Amino acid sequence: MNENIPKIKVMISSTIKDLYPDRDAIVKVFEKYFFFVELLGIEPIGYSSTPRSPYIKTIEWAEQSDFFILLLGNRYGYEIKPDLSATEAEFNAAYKNDPTKIIIFKRADIEPDDKQKKFIERVSDYYKGFFITKYNYTHELQEKVKLSFLNQLKERMSIGFNLTYFDHFVRLAIQRRPSPDVQIYYAITDKDIILTYKYPNNERSIHFNKDTLYRDLWGCIAKLEDYFDKWRNDEY
Repeated sequence: MNENIPKIKVMISSTIKDLYPDRDAIVKVFEKYFFFVELLGIEPIGYSSTPRSPYIKTIEWAEQSDFFILLLGNRYGYEIKPDLSATEAEFNAAYKNDPTKIIIFKRADIEPDDKQKKFIERVSDYYKGFFITKYNYTHELQEKVKLSFLNQLKERMSIGFNLTYFDHFVRLAIQRRPSPDVQIYYAITDKDIILTYKYPNNERSIHFNKDTLYRDLWGCIAKLEDYFDKWRNDEY
C-alpha cells in the first residue's frame, strides 16, 4: 500500500475516566480500518513528544479531523476556564471548522451533572443541535459507530473532503426547496451568501451573513425552512 496517501482523521472527544471502556470500544472498531484511518485524541497520544500544550494540540486535532466523534457521559469534565470543559472546547473548535463532520453518541443510562446536562441540551437543541445516538452497551456502541462512520464516509466520498465551511452551507441549502418548480441559484460575496429562488412567475432572495452562519449553521438552516413555510402560506 502507498503510505503517502493521506489518511482520514477521526477524533474521539470525551471525558476519560467515566468513558474509558466506551472509548476503547470505538478504538477497536477503527482498528479494522487502520490502513486508511488515523485516530486522534486516544491513548497513547502519540509516538513522539510535541512542543504544544495539551489544550493547543487537542484543539488542533478537533480542527484538523475529517470526522469528530463526541461521546457524552455523566461528567462535564475538566474545565480549562470557568464553565468551559476541555471536551466542549474541542466540540466548539470542530463546529467552527465544519459542523457536518460531527457525530454524537450518548450513554442511555447516564445521570449527568448539572453542567453536563446543560452541554447535552446545547448539542441536542432541536433547531441548532445534532441528532444524538443513544446506546446502552459498548458492543451496541461499536455497531452504531461503524454504521454512522461508513454512512458519513460514503457521503463525504461523493462530495469530497476539501469543501469550506460555507461550501457545506450551500450544499445543504440547495438540497431544500420551497416547492418542486423552483430553480435555485446562489452567490457568495465577502460578507454574505445570497440564495435566490426563481418561481415561474416571481423571484425571492435570502441573504445570510457569513458571521452569523459561522456561529450558527444549523440555526440558519432552520431559518431557511421558516422562510419556506412563510412563502408557502403567502401562496394561499
